[in-house]
Amino acid sequence: MADGENSKGAVIGLVIGTVAAIGGGFGFGAIFLKKPEPGAVTQAAVKEAKAKEREVKLLAPIVTNLGNPPDTFIRLLGAVVLEPETPDSNALVTKVGDDIVTYLRTVSLTEIQGPTGYQFVREDLKKRAIQIGGGKVHDLYITTFVVE
Repeated sequence: MADGENSKGAVIGLVIGTVAAIGGGFGFGAIFLKKPEPGAVTQAAVKEAKAKEREVKLLAPIVTNLGNPPDTFIRLLGAVVLEPETPDSNALVTKVGDDIVTYLRTVSLTEIQGPTGYQFVREDLKKRAIQIGGGKVHDLYITTFVVE
């Protein structure tokens, strides 16, 4: 009989433990996974969402020769991501485009070959655009990069 009583006690203990675990899980879910009430959005969340709205301006198509070999041309299309309502945004985008032309005229074909070379050029152009923008430029997207 000792074995029967031990197994009954083990089963009862297992059932009590399972019920306690289910109850604890339900309690945890009810306390920590509450849905926010409608209209409970804070002002900070609204300001953060508005701060992320940015203006995207397309660059004029850029066609220029490379520094080495000079008979190799590059065509670049892209866009600049600006702060919203940037004063003289068109002039800033033109200035970034002119700087890209100046930079590409110093680059050799071997520097831009392969994915690593392209990545380095893209990062350099982005850094230069951000620097020229003086805090108004957030990013530079390159949509077309063709070398002929």
